[in-house]
Amino acid sequence: MNRLLQRWLEREKPLFPKLRAIPLFRELNRRELEAVVQLIEIRKYSTGDVVFEQGAPGDGVYVVLKGYVEVVQKDGEEDKKVLLAQSESGSFFGETALLEGVPRTAAAVATEDTKLALFSRDALHQLAEQRPHLGVKIAIQLSRIVAERLRQTNHSLQVARDELAAKQKEDGEDES
Repeated sequence: MNRLLQRWLEREKPLFPKLRAIPLFRELNRRELEAVVQLIEIRKYSTGDVVFEQGAPGDGVYVVLKGYVEVVQKDGEEDKKVLLAQSESGSFFGETALLEGVPRTAAAVATEDTKLALFSRDALHQLAEQRPHLGVKIAIQLSRIVAERLRQTNHSLQVARDELAAKQKEDGEDES
């Protein structure tokens, strides 16, 4: 390994435990993680800064290295915002953007000084071209994450349907 790369890896070493802690990169060995770290872009945000707007093109997954981010969605015509998720150090958000570059369905806002690591769609494509095995490994993990989130959403939806049906039944009995 050349000296420049070795110095760079030493400087970026603190990223390794944070990246390894998230499911997307958990299964990677050290060499694979080094390849990922070389493609990550570090971004800093101040309190109130918008990480991305609802409707903006999805560019990749963000890992919170330091700070706190809220993911919010505009609710209808009103300017009311619904809190969808809160991401703190060691968590991640925006992973579906790795699959497709469709517009973001929510906005992300830093609620304190925040440092994020962005792993972009372009970086994933570059990895897949240069190291196909690694690209496939990340894509498999990504599909597992998205499938789990879909299961959780379906469960939440079923619970809400059951509660609504119970409420409607209760209201119908009250009217009789």
